[in-house]
Amino acid sequence: MYDKQTESLWSQVKNEAVTGPMTGAKLKVLPSSLTTWEKWEKKHPDTMALSLYTGYDRDYSRDPYEQYYKSRRGVLGFFRGLFEGDEGKELVAGVEVGGRAKAYPLEKLRQLGKTTDSFAGKTLTFTFDRVTGDLEVTDSDGNRVPYITAYWFVWKGMHPESKRF
Repeated sequence: MYDKQTESLWSQVKNEAVTGPMTGAKLKVLPSSLTTWEKWEKKHPDTMALSLYTGYDRDYSRDPYEQYYKSRRGVLGFFRGLFEGDEGKELVAGVEVGGRAKAYPLEKLRQLGKTTDSFAGKTLTFTFDRVTGDLEVTDSDGNRVPYITAYWFVWKGMHPESKRF
């Protein structure tokens, strides 16, 4: 992300500014979901969406990255060679606790439905809602723990010390 006001460049995966006067400043991670419009609308029926009629000649009903998402191949540029087989394009929930990072494969979390893990001195609970597609991560006190959905190759590139669940 580029911040026009300060001319800083931000890494969404590292949650911080990486260049410019804001270098080192942290972003607050807000809860988010990786879901379909159908599931979102079912859970939030009052949601309003922007019009597809933007004045630009682009088909917004079609995702230009659809084939890239479906393919297990296509790890980008400097990440090539860091991964065995096709594991690099696996989607993970990346969690940071106490300055440590760990990745949790989304497909594995979907299959488990609910699971716990001890990480960085905390017990984390992962609850995947099969109806809505929402993943919630909480600590032992019931507080939500923010996570970032990313490809494993992106998460590992930004957090080289990260392990996988």
